[in-house]
Amino acid sequence: MDRRPRPGVEPTSQSRARRWTVDLAAGNVREATIDDLTVEFPTINEAYTEREHRYQYALSFPDDQGIGNHTLVKYDRRTQGRQLLAVGNGQLPSEAVFAPAEAAADEDAGYLLTVVSDLDSDSSRLLVLDASDLSLPPVATVLLPRRVPAMIHGSWIADAAD
Repeated sequence: MDRRPRPGVEPTSQSRARRWTVDLAAGNVREATIDDLTVEFPTINEAYTEREHRYQYALSFPDDQGIGNHTLVKYDRRTQGRQLLAVGNGQLPSEAVFAPAEAAADEDAGYLLTVVSDLDSDSSRLLVLDASDLSLPPVATVLLPRRVPAMIHGSWIADAAD
C-alpha cells in the first residue's frame, strides 16, 4: 500500500498539539495549532488538572512518510518553546507520566516516567527523566524483566501518607 500523502489531500492520521480558548462571555471558541509535530498521549503535572498549567508532555511520531524518530516532547506554554528527546530507532516510548518531586514548588519539579520498548532486542526499560530539563541524562534506567507492549498508558499514584 502506498502511504505517501496525495497532493492536495490533507492526511487524516496526523494529530497535532492544539489549544482551544473558550470565551464564555462572547460565546465563542477559538482553536489554534501550536506545533506541526505529529503528537499523541499528552500529559501534564496532574496537580494542575483543571487549572492553568505551563508545561505539557507528549509523544511525537514519525511523519506520514516514516521520517523521524519517536520522541518525547516538553512544551512550555509561556515561552511557546519545546524540548525534544529522541529515544532512537526501533525504540517506542510509552505515554510520559509526571511524578512530582517531594515538596516541589515549581510545576515541572519532578520526573517523567516512560517505558521504552526496544523492538530490536524484544526488551523494555523504564526511563526516569528530570522533567525540568529533557537534555539531562536519565536520572535512572531500570531494565525490566520482560518486554512491555509498546505505547502502554500509565499513571502515577503516590504512596499514601502514614
